[in-house]
Amino acid sequence: MKNLFSIAIFVQLLLLVACKKTDQALLTQMNDTVAEMQTQTEQFDMNTQGILSFATLVDTAPEGLKADTLSGYAALQAKVTSIKIKQQGTVSEFREILAELQKSAEAYAAGKIPTDEARSQQETLSGRLIAIKELLAHVSKINDEAQTEYGKMMAEYRSKTE
Repeated sequence: MKNLFSIAIFVQLLLLVACKKTDQALLTQMNDTVAEMQTQTEQFDMNTQGILSFATLVDTAPEGLKADTLSGYAALQAKVTSIKIKQQGTVSEFREILAELQKSAEAYAAGKIPTDEARSQQETLSGRLIAIKELLAHVSKINDEAQTEYGKMMAEYRSKTE
């Protein structure tokens, strides 16, 4: 009976060691990062719509402006196309990484991944999300500059055609 009691205690101790408890602070950090970054997606979607609208505006510029090789229109159109492609691809990547972090948090909460792996994923994925957020701010700035350039180009074009 004494051996059975010792074995039962040993099994419970073994189970306690084997069942790694989740680090609640880490789980909270993961969930907070997901929630914070999800709030950014609406802003990114609005920026994307603005960039798409601007690209359409540039594409529908007057034929006289498009034909004027000295206006810089061709270079601006290429720049705007690049901005549009970069914005769409980067927002898509942001969403994928955000979903990956959310899945990691869920897997960690369910005990499917160990704390070290969850911590590593939190650090890596949140770092990538922050870098993408900064990149999207830079893309937005470049788009603003392109809009200013296009405005000046159109003003100059209109002054020549009037």
